Amino acid sequence: MIITNPATGDAIAELADTEPTELPDRLGRARLAQQEWAEIGIERRLQTVVRFRHAVSQEIEHLAEVLTGETGKPIRQARAELDATLPRIDFFLEHATEALADEVVHRDPSSGLEERISHEPLGVVGNISAWNYPWFVGTNVFVPALIAGNAVLYKPSEFATLTGAEIARLWTEAGVPEGVFQTLVGGGPLGRALVELGPDGLFFTGSY
Repeated sequence: MIITNPATGDAIAELADTEPTELPDRLGRARLAQQEWAEIGIERRLQTVVRFRHAVSQEIEHLAEVLTGETGKPIRQARAELDATLPRIDFFLEHATEALADEVVHRDPSSGLEERISHEPLGVVGNISAWNYPWFVGTNVFVPALIAGNAVLYKPSEFATLTGAEIARLWTEAGVPEGVFQTLVGGGPLGRALVELGPDGLFFTGSY
């Protein structure tokens, strides 16, 4: 895939496309990695998200330049999107432990028995994201998905692919195990193939 700057028409990068035929293997790798990720527990996963947030905060200017270069949005708007992404991550960090805790729905003091609801990961979540606010839209899906113990197959818009690659890099640097967060490079046909693949959860946000 050749990435072009919409303001100038210049080619700014080239990335290898993810072929639809690769997706079953990608899904298999994600399933194996997800088991390890789920087993480490929520506290360690939250620590990883904290490291990811810190990495984003330290690279806002670079990430904004990447975003502007491939989408054409003004650099001030790109910076603002990244700045506002941080409190979104904070929200999930603040509420995740309570939201994912076991819920006791019935307790019988006489027998000592209780009924509870336990929240388990879905498994592998497919995330097809938008071009105009890739950090906003993506963060709303992949951060809580990862906190909950899922693996993510992330298909950014073909107009925000470099941002998708940067997101994957930062997750790796934060300590997410290999295979847990994978970026898929491609356009509409790849998104269709991801849907047809049938991951355990699927989130799609489109923009026009």
